[in-house]
Amino acid sequence: MTWALLLTLAAIVFINRYFFLEPKVALKLPIVVENMLQYSAPCLLTAICAPIVFFNGGQWRSLPLDAYFLTAIICVVLAIISRKILLNLGLSLLCFYALFYFLN
Repeated sequence: MTWALLLTLAAIVFINRYFFLEPKVALKLPIVVENMLQYSAPCLLTAICAPIVFFNGGQWRSLPLDAYFLTAIICVVLAIISRKILLNLGLSLLCFYALFYFLN
């Protein structure tokens, strides 16, 4: 991924969330559309992370014992257990670097 693509995706998510979900903006959308827009960030995050977790270049990773795959599972479990984003981010990064160091 290039920085331009990542920044473009971040701008799209920000514009969607700000203009359509900010109460101060006079634009009113139906409830169904507002509920769908709440899932824009997780959907884009999944679209960005899935190729990184499952592919190495153009080839599949060896999934059972791969640091990227194991850390993704650990991150999901931590997110279910604790709703604290910074704590989950820090623990996931520590797990990734530890697994990457020991598995490679």
